[in-house]
Amino acid sequence: MPKPTQQDANLVVQLYQAGSTPEMDEAFNYLLSDQFIANHTEFLKKHPRGSREYSQVRRVLGFYETVGTLHKHGLINEDLLFDWLAVRHQWDRLKDIALGERAGAKNPALWENFEALARADDVWSTSHAQAAQAATERRPQAPASGGSRH
Repeated sequence: MPKPTQQDANLVVQLYQAGSTPEMDEAFNYLLSDQFIANHTEFLKKHPRGSREYSQVRRVLGFYETVGTLHKHGLINEDLLFDWLAVRHQWDRLKDIALGERAGAKNPALWENFEALARADDVWSTSHAQAAQAATERRPQAPASGGSRH
């Protein structure tokens, strides 16, 4: 992966700003709350389409779908992206709802870029964990002290 550029950094900052509006803060906070229901069927029973909670979930799905679309087309630096966002965590939290909505809409493309982004996050995280482990193993050990203890 090429080294991130200032343009890459600017895009990440713009995405951060888009994800930090009061509406997005409210939506992300809802997903982290005890009131959030991750099961699609149960979620819709309590929060039907058109409800505030349904809109909050769609807002977050839309944010990650947008980021996923940029990633799919190579328009965002992976190192910056995955160092910044915990994509897999959000996908795992929203997966059942996203897949339920996809099936209900009979639209296999619905939220597909978010799902692909989560898979790419897995690959990136694994490769970076392995690289960090290898670097740790290559790090020279400090020489043992030659003096006696008092």
